[in-house]
Amino acid sequence: MLSWKNHTIKTYLIFVLLSLVLLYSERYEAFLISKLFIVPSLLVLIFQWYRKSNHRLIPILLVSTFFSFLGDVFIAIKINEDFFKLISLSTFLVAQSGYAAMFYISSKYNKKKDTVHWNQRWPEALGILIILSFIFIVTPQMGDFQLLGILYGIIAGVSFTLALDRRFTVSFKSHTLVIVGLIFFYISDILAGLDIYMTDIIIHTAIIISYALGHYLIVSGILHQIEEETEKKEASGKDAFIE
Repeated sequence: MLSWKNHTIKTYLIFVLLSLVLLYSERYEAFLISKLFIVPSLLVLIFQWYRKSNHRLIPILLVSTFFSFLGDVFIAIKINEDFFKLISLSTFLVAQSGYAAMFYISSKYNKKKDTVHWNQRWPEALGILIILSFIFIVTPQMGDFQLLGILYGIIAGVSFTLALDRRFTVSFKSHTLVIVGLIFFYISDILAGLDIYMTDIIIHTAIIISYALGHYLIVSGILHQIEEETEKKEASGKDAFIE
């Protein structure tokens, strides 16, 4: 997990807390501005990793997180609100597609630890069932954005299934961080769908907290996998040199 001693992570936490304080202080414009600085803090961290590693997952993580940030920007625009909410949901859709691609590629770096039998796939079946249930419950509340909500739910189901498949090829820690992060991410999505115009302060508080935790844990899980694989590659290179 990314250390809270890291200055970039401290900045991330500060902007999350600042956003919550401004939200409860009813300083809405300042709240919207502070909220826009939450995800860029993680983007800086990912870019720092990109500069020191050529791992294939980092560009996908960087682009997906950037589109998630764009969604935050568009949803904060209050002029022609419905139009920009449509654009925002579309960028979140692209971000979720990027995460799905990242999880797929992530699981292909290592061979599966053992032969996977069909009865080991029950978490995927349960996850898809739960996501489909929420699609039917939440999307009718989204009004004109219902179709985008359904598309997002389908891609979220695919993304979650691919993330679960990582448990056969990556470490337990990396897998757990990503799965828990995705769950928090989807909690924020569900709550946002129920309060799409952000009128309930309690729901919006839960959205910010779950959204921030989701980003932090997903990035932590993927970077942990990259760190482990980089160390393994360096160790094998040293062994080859010794031989």
